Amino acid sequence: MNELTSTTAKFYRHSGKAPVIGLLLIGIAGFVAIPILGLVYGYLLRYIPFIYINCLIVVGYAYAISFVITRVAKYGKVRNMILIGLAGLFFGLLADYIGWVSWIAALFGDPSYLIGFFFPFQVFGVITEIAKEGAWSLSGTTPTGAVLYFIWFIEACIVIGGSTYLSISALSEIPFCEDSDTWADKKTFLGAFMPVANAQQFRAAVAQGSFAPFNELKPAQPGSRKFTLLETYECEQCKSFFVLNVKNVDVTVNRRGKAETKTKPIVSNLVVTPTTLASLRKLAEVRPPAAITP
Repeated sequence: MNELTSTTAKFYRHSGKAPVIGLLLIGIAGFVAIPILGLVYGYLLRYIPFIYINCLIVVGYAYAISFVITRVAKYGKVRNMILIGLAGLFFGLLADYIGWVSWIAALFGDPSYLIGFFFPFQVFGVITEIAKEGAWSLSGTTPTGAVLYFIWFIEACIVIGGSTYLSISALSEIPFCEDSDTWADKKTFLGAFMPVANAQQFRAAVAQGSFAPFNELKPAQPGSRKFTLLETYECEQCKSFFVLNVKNVDVTVNRRGKAETKTKPIVSNLVVTPTTLASLRKLAEVRPPAAITP
C-alpha cells in the first residue's frame, strides 16, 4: 500500500464569484415568477379545505421559490452562497406577502383586493380583523387572536426560512470548475463499503494527505442497511476536475414500514486527481483493495 503522507489534501470551496448578469437574472426571474406563484398559492390555500394538504402547499411554496432562484443562479454561474441566501430571504419575504394579498382576495371573492399589494398597511389592517374572527376551523375549533397569529408565524417561517435555506443548500454541494467555467454537476456513486468505524480518525488522516484509510475499505454486503458511500462530482468538459464525498449511510424502517435514510458526512469536497479516482473505483470491486496512488 502506498500511504500519501507527503500529499497536501485540497478541499473545494466556492470562489464567491457573482457575475453581474447572473444577479440580474435572479432579480428578473424572481420578480416575474414570485407574483405568479404567490397568486396560485393564496388561492390554493383558500379553496382547498383540507388543513393537511394546506401544510404540504406551504412547504411546496418554499420549494418552488428556491427552485426559481437556484435554477437561475446556476444558469448565471453565481457561486456566492451569501448572495444566493439573501436572494432566497428577500424573495421569501416578498412571496409571503404576495401570498397574503392573494389569499385575502380569494377569501373575500374579490380580485380588486389584489391591488392591496401596493398598500401594505391596509393589508395588515385586514389581517388584524380576520384574526379577531378566525379564518378556518379544525375539529370544530376556530383559532383566533394569539393562537392564529402563532400559526401564521410558523407558516411565514416555513416560507421565508425554507426558501432561504433551500436556495443555499441546493448549490452549496455542487462544485464549480473554474478552469472550464462550468458547474461540475455530474454526480457518480463509486460504491458502497463496509461502514467506517472511526470517522474522526478517517477524516483526520485524509486531511493530512494520507489515502491509506481508503485502502482499508471493503465492499458492503448486498442488502446492508449501514454502509459508507463514496460519491464524486465531475466536470464533463475538462474531464480532470473531480470532487469526492465520503458519507456514512444508515437506512432504517419506521413504524409505518417506510425506509428512512440518514447520512453523516465523513469527508466532504476533497479534490482528487483522475489517477486517484481510478484507484478509488477499483476499491468497489470484490477483491483485495488496491493501493491508491497520487
